[in-house]
Amino acid sequence: MAAKTYLIVANGLWPEEVVWKPLVQEAVHILACDGAAHQCLEHKIPIDTVIGDMDSISEEVRVKLLQQSRLQFLHQDGQENNDLVKAIIWSVDQGATKIEIFGIEGGDIAHQFAAILALCEVPSNTRLHTTKSTIELLEKTGYRNCSIEKYTSFSLFSIGTVKGVNLTGAKWNLANKEVRPGTQGLHNRVESDCLEIEYTSGQLLLFLDR
Repeated sequence: MAAKTYLIVANGLWPEEVVWKPLVQEAVHILACDGAAHQCLEHKIPIDTVIGDMDSISEEVRVKLLQQSRLQFLHQDGQENNDLVKAIIWSVDQGATKIEIFGIEGGDIAHQFAAILALCEVPSNTRLHTTKSTIELLEKTGYRNCSIEKYTSFSLFSIGTVKGVNLTGAKWNLANKEVRPGTQGLHNRVESDCLEIEYTSGQLLLFLDR
């Protein structure tokens, strides 16, 4: 069964068109976190939903958006989750089986860090796209990718303590290791046909370079 892919556009800098355009074409539903709506308009991206507290949309942009008959506004207040997490949770509730996100770069470093940590609060079928890499939280069932070009760089970071980590197919492999937060997993390299990662407990973030 084909994935039901939702695309979320956050209110930050975009990667190059070669990165975001295929994501737009693949998506069955496109959401803009409210401040990103103006960029979607500028690039003629058809938005299905705008979500957030709507405090970052100018009146001019609002008028243009209202001219799109299929567009819906989801006004969501509350500080317990940021707009990105709200958008992810709503997408999951709508039946999304795969979620792609771009627009997290630039601006305040805390917001960028929060966007990455948001992956730890939501299902692991969610992936962030930056100019240089993709970022995803690895599923509990493990990770196996045989389509990565050899010598591609990647980084593997733990959120808290991660136990029983097995990593194969890389320049620096791991066998039943305990990994803690730090720089240990920075800048490894794929050196086999398949990159495989397993772990028994905890959370792992994979940064895979383009």
